[in-house]
Amino acid sequence: MNQRDDRPEAAPPEEAGRADGLTFGEALQRALKARGLSLQRLHHHLGQRGISVSPVTLSHWQRGRSQPERRQSLRAVAEIEVILKLAPGTLQSLLAHRRPRGRALAPTNRVPDALSRVLSPGAPLERALGEDAYRFNENLLTLSVSETVHLDDHGCIERYTVNHVVRATRDDVRHLTAHHNLDDPGTPSVQVTVNCGRLQALCFRQDVSSAVFDIGFGRALRRGETAIIDYTLDIGPRCRPSNHHERTLPVPVRQYLLHVFFHPRYLPSAVHGYYRHNSEAEREELRPLGLDASHSVHILPAKCQAGIYGIAWGRRENAGPHERPPQYSAD
Repeated sequence: MNQRDDRPEAAPPEEAGRADGLTFGEALQRALKARGLSLQRLHHHLGQRGISVSPVTLSHWQRGRSQPERRQSLRAVAEIEVILKLAPGTLQSLLAHRRPRGRALAPTNRVPDALSRVLSPGAPLERALGEDAYRFNENLLTLSVSETVHLDDHGCIERYTVNHVVRATRDDVRHLTAHHNLDDPGTPSVQVTVNCGRLQALCFRQDVSSAVFDIGFGRALRRGETAIIDYTLDIGPRCRPSNHHERTLPVPVRQYLLHVFFHPRYLPSAVHGYYRHNSEAEREELRPLGLDASHSVHILPAKCQAGIYGIAWGRRENAGPHERPPQYSAD
C-alpha cells in the first residue's frame, strides 16, 4: 500500500526565499505554490505544532484581506517560515514593513468594537474565523436583514434563505462575508445558491460546525453606496432536531425579519421569540408565538438594537405529528 508523505520538502531557493517587492500575502502565496502545499495542509502542520489558525484565516492572509497581528498569529508566521523552508524573518519582515492594502486601508469604524461587545471569546464566529472574526464585514453597514428558515419532517433545519441590504463605509468594497453556525456537528455538507450577487468562496468547517462564504457585489462599491445580497443555504441530511435559530446583529439595523416554517409532520408544541444582549446573556423579552395557516411564525422587532434575536421552539415527547401550539399573534 502506498503511503502519502506530507512532510515539507525544501522549496527552490530562488522561489521560496525571494520576497523583494512583495506583500506578506503575495510572499506567502508564492512560497506555498513553490512548496506545493495547500492551506489545509498548512493548517494541519501548524496544528501539529500546537498552533490553531483556521484555513479561512490563512486564506485571508494569503489574499491580503488581513494580516497577522496577535501574538498567537505572529508565532504562527514564524512556524510557517519553518514549514515552508524559508529563511527566518522572510515573512515576518514583511509584516513590519508591509504596504497598506485591502482592509489595511479601512478607516477605523465601530464594527470591530461592536462585535467584541456582543460576542464572547470562543463564540462560533471566532472559532470559524479566528482573529478575523472581529473584522467581520467591517467595511459594510447592515441596513436590513430578512431570513427565512425551513425545517424538515424530522425537525431539522434544512434551508436558510437570507437577504441583506448593506451600505459601504469606505471605497472599493467588493463582497459580503456570510457565516452560519450549524447546530448539528454531524452536518455532512452544505450548498449555497446565490440569487443576487456572485459566490466567490465557500469554506465548510465541519470541525467547528460552520459555513463561511464570500458573495461578491459584481462591482466595487463606493463609500455610501448600497447593495443587495440574497442567497439560499441548503443543509445536508441530519439526524439531530433543531430547537432554535438566532442572528447576531453587532450594530442597530433598520429592520430584521426572521420567518420560520415548520413541517406539517413535525409541528412544535410551543414557540417563542427572544432577545439576548450578548452571546453569554440569558434569553429575555420572551414572547409566545403561534403558528399561522402555513405552519410558520416570525419576529419583526419594532426597534432593532444591537444584540442577538431568535426564535426557539419545543416539542413534547408524545406530541402528535399534527398537534399545534396555542395560537397567538406574531405581529
